[in-house]
Amino acid sequence: MPRFKLAIAALLLLITPSAFAEQPLTSSLIQQWLNSIDSIQQWAEQQEGLDDNMSDLPSDEAFSVESMIAQLKGANLYGEAKSIMRDNGFDSPEQWADIQMRIVKAMVALEMEKENVNIDIQAQIDQINSNPSIPDDQKEMMINMMQSSMKMMESMSNASEADKSAIKPYLSQIKQKLESDEMGL
Repeated sequence: MPRFKLAIAALLLLITPSAFAEQPLTSSLIQQWLNSIDSIQQWAEQQEGLDDNMSDLPSDEAFSVESMIAQLKGANLYGEAKSIMRDNGFDSPEQWADIQMRIVKAMVALEMEKENVNIDIQAQIDQINSNPSIPDDQKEMMINMMQSSMKMMESMSNASEADKSAIKPYLSQIKQKLESDEMGL
């Protein structure tokens, strides 16, 4: 998966711009987002340079609406992105990203509730710690990565009850789109 797509996936799980916080996640917004994924994904795949610099940023900066917008502007693609978003019924790339993030965050929160993921990760950390065949420096690196994953999951688990309820009827469609599109722009 290209780094930009991975960055956007994480971005959508970590940041909620206050500019769109008032807008409730409704069935029509969810359907609008579902209808937009394919064309936005196709556009993103045709753009050169969108994933070139994402790995150079610290992870907390790489996964923010601000860094995505800065990258679009840096690649002189913000205007095109805005046009694509408007063609799909959104006011801006920021609005689309906010809605996608809230949808993904709610989906992940529902999955986490069902799967009890944090307990699984903690069990894996305990196994790594107790494994004498893993060198200490490798243990530290692995544990740091897993703890980072736990923190990301904890930040995702605070989706609003309203957003979780709103996406439930669309959950299978959302999963299908996200899996087939690999988290487009």
